[in-house]
Order: sequence, then C-alpha cells, then structure tokens
Amino acid sequence: MSIKKRGNESPRGRLNLSELEKIHGPLPKLEVADIILVRHKKGVMRRLLRRVTQSYWDHTAMIIYPFDATKGYSNNIYIESIQYGINSSLKRGVEIHRLEKYLNNPARYDIGIKRFSWLSPSIKSRVRSYMLMNIDTPYYPLATSKFLLALFSDFYKKNLLRRQRYSCSGLVQKSFYEAVDWKDRADIVFKGPGYTPIEIQETTSPADIAESDACDWIWNKH
Repeated sequence: MSIKKRGNESPRGRLNLSELEKIHGPLPKLEVADIILVRHKKGVMRRLLRRVTQSYWDHTAMIIYPFDATKGYSNNIYIESIQYGINSSLKRGVEIHRLEKYLNNPARYDIGIKRFSWLSPSIKSRVRSYMLMNIDTPYYPLATSKFLLALFSDFYKKNLLRRQRYSCSGLVQKSFYEAVDWKDRADIVFKGPGYTPIEIQETTSPADIAESDACDWIWNKH
C-alpha cells in the first residue's frame, strides 16, 4: 500500500510516529470496526496459543473510536477481551484502551490491522454498539493444562477452541455476526465452511481472522 506523507507526519496528522510505525510505516487512517491482530512477545501462555493455532498472532481487538480531530477524538481507541496471566485474580474481561498501548512498546507487542471494506458506516456502528454493550463482560479462559495437551493432541486442540467463551477473537466474530443482516452473515465469517453458527462465534481464533480472505489486510500483514 502506498501512503503519502510529509516528512515524519503520519496520515493521522501527527508529526511524531509511534515506535511500531517507525518499523512498519505510518498507520493508514483507521475506521470503526477495523480489526487489530496482536502478537505478545512475552508470556508462556501466548507462545502456547501460537503453537496450538500455528499463527504469528495470539490476540485480537477492534477499533471503536478512530482518531478524528474534527470530532475531538485525539487517539485511536480500541476494545478487547483480555486476560492477564493465569492467576484467577488477574483475569479481566472486555476493556477499552488507547492504541498507543500497543504502538509504543515494540519490545513487547507487534500488531497488524485488517478491515471489512464493504461494510457500511451504519453496520460498523452496530458492530461498535455490540462491543460496547459487553464492557466488563468476564473473560472465560481454559486451564493451562488444556493448552499443553492441545500441543500434542488434535482432539484436545479442537476441544480447547470449542469451549472458549468470549475469548478475544470470539467477541470480534460475534460482534460482526450480530450486526449484519442474516443474508450477509456468510460473508463475515472468519472460519471455513462446515461449522454451526455457535461454533463460528465461539471457536474463532486469531489465526482464523489473520488467514481469512473475508477481510483485507491494511497494515503489517503476516
């Protein structure tokens, strides 16, 4: 993608690029419902998830309020369903943050961005509304032992993905699935054919989103 810029100015109108933009190039102008793929460079559980799903990415999030100086939005704001560590006291859920959390710490994170270019602004607004309705919804992880078993058994691998509830990517998939008209749902599914509607919404992984042809890469494809 060719992006015109002036000196060190990004398309968002900032003179100083973030640390990740210095590596991958300036971000394009982001939109509501853009999908963020995240790679955590530290953490055993993240490495296990990438091994199980055979993916560069281990987490997903979504832009809900993109930078727009005319509306007073001075940051790109995203939403995610997140878990910190394996201790139950650290388990979080659906939260909102500034994108700078990921952009300014390349030693810890890498991100890429995908987009459903054909979705109308009204549909994207509905996607955002669904996400916002789930603020503070708990994250339901599985035991570490399940991830270890999934490394060596296809049976446990399928079982692990089937039992996730409101995982990061499951929430992203469900928000699109609920927002579009029923006749368009087949066009916003990240997994391949042969899955029930429940499986589509609850077993989608970051790998499914990254590999899907349903949406397009707009930044840092892997």
